Amino acid sequence: MDKVAVQELRVIFDYHPDGYLIRRSTGKPCGQHANQRDGYVLVRVGKRKMLAHRVIYAIVHGKMPDGDIDHLDGNPMNNRIENLRDVSKSENQHNHKIPKNNTSGFTGVTWSTNHRKWQAQIKVGNQSIYLGRFENFEDAVEARKKAKIRYHPTSPEAV
Repeated sequence: MDKVAVQELRVIFDYHPDGYLIRRSTGKPCGQHANQRDGYVLVRVGKRKMLAHRVIYAIVHGKMPDGDIDHLDGNPMNNRIENLRDVSKSENQHNHKIPKNNTSGFTGVTWSTNHRKWQAQIKVGNQSIYLGRFENFEDAVEARKKAKIRYHPTSPEAV
């Protein structure tokens, strides 16, 4: 969408600071409830549906986002403008939730049964970077945190 389309969105919607949209024609709130399995909120714009967080970003900033919209707190329903940032697809992966099968409670830190030590790694692009094996869990976590700052400096956890 170009600048003209953003102006059209501004004609249709107002942004409420609590993170939802108000349809100007009716004065009623919309975009408050997730209507997709992944938890993202959709709003109808004419005959098509759009992700509410992209519409909110466009209305507030006056331009469509260049990349993905990252929810800093990881909650796809929290569409407050201070929780949204325009990032590349790669950057958007930096603060994803801990996988359900993670047993350490910390992304990138796993127990190596073969070596009987904690090991740490970080993903950069499509490559996993091995950070080492550690006797103590805390040392593995610290290595992962330092790598996060080095390799993902724009991630909310690194800032």
